Amino acid sequence: MNWGHQLKQLITRNWREKIISLLLAFLFWFMIKAQDVRYTQPYMAPAPVRITPPASSPAPSQLAPVLPPPAEAPSQLEPVVTPPPAAPGLSRAAGL
Repeated sequence: MNWGHQLKQLITRNWREKIISLLLAFLFWFMIKAQDVRYTQPYMAPAPVRITPPASSPAPSQLAPVLPPPAEAPSQLEPVVTPPPAAPGLSRAAGL
């Protein structure tokens, strides 16, 4: 065979797969190019700002302590919520 016939066979054999692969290659190239353009813009960080702490002031009323001082606190804590009694017929093995 001569080289012209081999070149023609190279192009025409499996032509559908070759066209699909070319389309996919261009698709991926355009996707990568779009991402590259998006990230090449320089990042401009905002200028640093110095924050001065405010003068000491008392805490607002909603942040006032709600527990009594330790001198008035009871020596032992009591439970606030008691567990409900177990219903008859339900076992702990059932996970209920």
